[in-house]
Amino acid sequence: MPVYTIHNKSTDETYDVNIKYDELTELLKENPECEQVFKMPAAITGRMSTQRMAGAGWADLLGKVKDASGKGHTIND
Repeated sequence: MPVYTIHNKSTDETYDVNIKYDELTELLKENPECEQVFKMPAAITGRMSTQRMAGAGWADLLGKVKDASGKGHTIND
């Protein structure tokens, strides 16, 4: 289930709720002092390339594929 951030305007409290969207709309209807706070989703970034993270075993496998691909292959290094 998604996590939504709610701000209570009367108490100035902000909290997260883990509920379905239908439940969120119901919560907001029943509590007019509450509003949904829209935030930018968290991003996950890596410092290494995907191929480097895969390790030497992956590079060896790619080399075997290239070698077995035949005389007229178009696989670049």
